[in-house]
Amino acid sequence: MLSAKAIENKIIDKLKELPEEDKKEVLEYIDHLKSKEKEKTIRALKRTSGAWKRLIDAEELKHNIYSNRLVSTRARVKF
Repeated sequence: MLSAKAIENKIIDKLKELPEEDKKEVLEYIDHLKSKEKEKTIRALKRTSGAWKRLIDAEELKHNIYSNRLVSTRARVKF
């Protein structure tokens, strides 16, 4: 199985072989896919935003987080 880096190198090599106009077209398509994925993510975030509202007390959560940070779980160092 090829590593991600090996696949990336093969793709770059193939892109280098393409004429300039085709390179531009491929890069535009990649940008299109990125923006499409970004839009999908934004839609999902908008649908789920605020879904946790009134399920937890934010002040209590912050208090618990900070108090848990004070608890040491490491063993003491012995010299």
